[in-house]
Amino acid sequence: MFARVAGGFLIVFTLTITQAFAQLTITFPTTRAVFQRNNSNQTTLYMAGTFDICLDRIEARLTPRVAGQGTALNWTTLQTNPVGGQFYGSVVAFGGWYDLEIRGIRNESVVATHSVERIGIGEVFVIAGQSNATGGGDLPNGPGAADDRVSSINFQNINLETNTVIPYPQAQLPCPEFVHLDANVKTAPFGNYAWCWGAFGDLVAARLNVPVLIFNAGWSGTSLFNWRESIPTNGQTNSNFGFPFPTGLPFGHLRLALNNYVAQQGYRAVLWHQGELDNFYETSRESYRSDLRQIIEASRSLSGKPNLAWMVARVSRMTKNGVSRLWQPVIDAQNDVIGNNGNDPALVLPQVFSGPETDVLEGPAFRQADNIHFTGSGLISLAQAWDGSITESFLSSSSPYLPTAPPQVAVACGPATNQLTFQAPGGWVAQQWLPQNDCHQVLDQNQSWAASTGVYRLKVRDNFDNVVLSPLLKVPSQTNADVSAYGNTTVSQGGTLTILSSSATACSYSWTGPAGFASTNPTVFISNTQSSQAGTYTVSVTNPYGCQAVSSVLVSVVSTLESASSGNWNEPSTWTCNCLPNASTCVKINAGHSITINGATVQAKSVTLEAGNLIFENGGVLSTNN
Repeated sequence: MFARVAGGFLIVFTLTITQAFAQLTITFPTTRAVFQRNNSNQTTLYMAGTFDICLDRIEARLTPRVAGQGTALNWTTLQTNPVGGQFYGSVVAFGGWYDLEIRGIRNESVVATHSVERIGIGEVFVIAGQSNATGGGDLPNGPGAADDRVSSINFQNINLETNTVIPYPQAQLPCPEFVHLDANVKTAPFGNYAWCWGAFGDLVAARLNVPVLIFNAGWSGTSLFNWRESIPTNGQTNSNFGFPFPTGLPFGHLRLALNNYVAQQGYRAVLWHQGELDNFYETSRESYRSDLRQIIEASRSLSGKPNLAWMVARVSRMTKNGVSRLWQPVIDAQNDVIGNNGNDPALVLPQVFSGPETDVLEGPAFRQADNIHFTGSGLISLAQAWDGSITESFLSSSSPYLPTAPPQVAVACGPATNQLTFQAPGGWVAQQWLPQNDCHQVLDQNQSWAASTGVYRLKVRDNFDNVVLSPLLKVPSQTNADVSAYGNTTVSQGGTLTILSSSATACSYSWTGPAGFASTNPTVFISNTQSSQAGTYTVSVTNPYGCQAVSSVLVSVVSTLESASSGNWNEPSTWTCNCLPNASTCVKINAGHSITINGATVQAKSVTLEAGNLIFENGGVLSTNN
């Protein structure tokens, strides 16, 4: 940076330093996330992330990974003038399996890009029930999904050190990480492995041409009353085999899925497969119907989703005393709640749909020797039965719940040079600030939080205990802005004032100065400068994180120039102001100074010789008003 004065022009040079291609990162959604579509095959897809360079806007596009598996969305503006180093926006997109790309635009040029593969808009299901809903124990597994579009979260609510199930009040779901539904994936929050659901996902994805996300809350060996008795978070229930379930379970796993995964991703339906053990203990039609109604109604009230859809399989086959049998009271109760036995509101619940009738799948072609549990090709048949129930009628009649918008965090600078202040949005009953990889290590619970260098996320909770996570938030090692205004800021009256600024981080500039001067350019030019324009000029800059810096420069406007020494008229060093005369300035040549006008035509308002000399060479000319 340097200054130079020539011809009455004050020039202050600037260096604006930016990375030509700096970091731009998508932090939401993450790979393999699937979001529930509506009945018009659309959803609002939210996108967010971080950046550390100056951007005018951020654009996004969606490209189907395979031709025909979605509707492409060409480049569309996601956010203009993003601030705080964090971007956030949304688009309306159609069902499909996509690669997501974003790009940052500055001065109509692409300066940064990032992409995330495998983002889905499709169908989200929660499985619940007993062993034929989830497998487990010594039951052989089914195949993993072959279709790339079938996903889950690999987690089971078990203490790995003690190999015991964690009671609901102590259960902690990890930060979600979506994976392909391979054979041994433990479909969160309590699934044992793929069971029949990998094959089911393949069938649904192929037929509906959308991705599928599976969660599983089932528990082997559960009677219906176990689910009903564990509806309270402190509920206690014992299995028919004398086993005491951990507090709040098995129902608590369904609660976990609804309050966490479903709240974030959206949801189509609970797929319920249970009734075998109630055959064994000969549960009455009235008792089964009452318990099932309570369980469904509890799932709706606890999640704040009064139209939460359920699909109930008609199932009762059990072997008792060596004989495989059905139990009609259970089947009748299931049909009562579905509405297949009339529309009495004391029996029927809305948004409960007919699942498959799986009792007919019996014998060694479908089940193990006990003729209870599905195995081998029987698991494929079970998957086909479930797929056959996901009809167009069901899809058009059920009321899916769409994803909740992730909380948009406001960002302000500081207070320290390695901090940003995050502000949680209103409308939630609680918020927690978390580190990147631990969704239970609470760093702060205030709505506003000054975070130091690191990566974080916000967890918010509503009055139904639904939990939604924010996109990741980044605080860099340095957040402070910088700027300097430079130059020899004395200019002759009538000359042109030029002030430039220097910043390594500035995204925007704001100048203020005398006589109402204002500018948003890095460099300012004022021609025909007058004495009223002398004074302090201040520039304020804002960097990508919203942090500001200011710098000022004092400008003098001189109307009379005096010679500083003998020399050439057109050399700034000849004059005391280090600037050049012009038609608006008076000139005084001090005693003993000889000023040469060599081969040039120069101007002055007037010239006073204080015992000094003017020398004209090579046709030099002086023009004055006096």
